[in-house]
This record gives sequence, C-alpha cells and structure tokens, in this order.
Amino acid sequence: MSSTAEEQSPPSPASGPVAGISYRNGMGTTALVVGVVALVLAVLLIFFPIAFILGILAVIFGFVGIRRADRGQANNRGHALAGLVCGAVAFVLAVSIAIRLGTFINDHTGDFRDFWTCITSAPTESEQQACGESLARRLDA
Repeated sequence: MSSTAEEQSPPSPASGPVAGISYRNGMGTTALVVGVVALVLAVLLIFFPIAFILGILAVIFGFVGIRRADRGQANNRGHALAGLVCGAVAFVLAVSIAIRLGTFINDHTGDFRDFWTCITSAPTESEQQACGESLARRLDA
C-alpha cells in the first residue's frame, strides 16, 4: 500500500477552526455580565431602577452578540443568549416592581399625607409613636 507524503503529514494549524479568524466575543460576554448584574439588582428590590436600565442594555448586547455569532464573527452564542434572557427577566421584574410600588403609593397617598400632618404636629415622642402606629394600621387594612 503506497501513500503519498501529503496523506501522512499532519494537518496544518491554519486548517483548524480558528484559521486566522479573530472572534469578536465582547458583546456576548458583556450581555452575560450586565444581564446577571441586572438580575441580582432586580431581586434586591431597592435597586430596581438600575436593574431596569441594565436589563434593557443586556437585551441589546445579547441581541447584537447573537447576531455576531450567527454571522460567524463570534463563538459565544450561549453567553449572548444567557445575557439576553437574564436581562429580559430583570427588565420584567423591574417593571413589575415599579408598577406595584406606584400602585401602592397611589392607593395610600392620603394615608401618607395624614401621617405627615400628624408627625409634624406631634410634639412628644409618644405622640409620634402613635402617628406611626396609626399609619401602620391604615396600611395593613
């Protein structure tokens, strides 16, 4: 069985999957990092406005990262997709928290106004404590 030198030589490094291609993985990685941070901030309720903005950015970066991966310019499609999903979930959580908080404040505006009037006119600590207890009863009802 005769074989040629071409068949016996190992494949050249240029014939592998990274043959001179410079991948642009920045968007996918950015989407993942920003998406995870946005999700953590959304869960930490008080930071929901920041989570809202970062969620939008993560979705945009994830979409761009997926497009780059589909065109062969990047090889981290999974990172981009995970960042897009985390950003979308963070965005939905932030919007939900904002709606619930806005509804709560709107429903209890009168209670807060009455509390402010009570607390500013109460000269003693025990009267201020009574104002706080009154507000608590109103909000529980």
